[in-house]
Amino acid sequence: MKYSSSIYLTVIIFLMTSAGSNAQGKWYFNTSLQTVGSSFDDGSVHNSFFFYNGITYQSQSIYLSLNVPLVISSTNSFTQIENTFVPNNHMGNSSGDRFNNFNHMRSPDGTMMDSPVFGLGDTYLNGSFQIVDETFYLPSFSIDGYVKFPTASEKLGIGTDQFDFQIAVGSRKYMNHFLIYAQLGYLFLGKEEGSSLKDPFTFSAGIGYTLKNKRHSFLLAFDSYSTIIQGTASPRQIGLGYNYLIQSGVFLSTILSMGLNNSTADYTASIGFNLEI
Repeated sequence: MKYSSSIYLTVIIFLMTSAGSNAQGKWYFNTSLQTVGSSFDDGSVHNSFFFYNGITYQSQSIYLSLNVPLVISSTNSFTQIENTFVPNNHMGNSSGDRFNNFNHMRSPDGTMMDSPVFGLGDTYLNGSFQIVDETFYLPSFSIDGYVKFPTASEKLGIGTDQFDFQIAVGSRKYMNHFLIYAQLGYLFLGKEEGSSLKDPFTFSAGIGYTLKNKRHSFLLAFDSYSTIIQGTASPRQIGLGYNYLIQSGVFLSTILSMGLNNSTADYTASIGFNLEI
């Protein structure tokens, strides 16, 4: 539950495949297409589409990634918190919050009649710095985090119009072809005056497996937040990722995530490429 476009899951799978081959820093161009869908309490169905483009730098100890999406969405369907999408009608109606509920015209079958809106989404700068190297017995440790720049078009209604940033401690351990990782962090949400939003703790964990030929990698991951708005469920999701090494420097990644409660989008699906520059 943090990047994007399930971007965080993509990063972890990418690390699995390229681990051991990044003694020197490398640059990558990454692009992906993501769809997000959820049913609202009033029976309406909302879908949004995100086309991400970005650039990544990765070495053995440093990871930096800048991504910005183009978005097609019905107005005010979701609020994005990195790779977690919160249906707006499940996060309260306080006028001081950007997580709010808007009325829409609906067809008899409950499908939204809003005309699709096109615009720029929020920009995310993700980073990780390894501070303790992995040994035979001990995992590696890193300082992770991200900054969200509020570049989302106001007409989309997916952003909070505020800067957010996260600081976290991550750990991962490779055992033969398996990877186990965990991350514990704290998210500072930008707030409007009078907002009842709470800054949440974040937790992510997962297990991955890479085949012997290193062309295929799989990852099962869980992401969660502590309370963001009192009286509502904390966003949680589970995701399954697959990464395929097409050729040296060219990776295909697919991710499917499922929300575990009504504070998280029902599903998020994405497919994308990482190309070494």
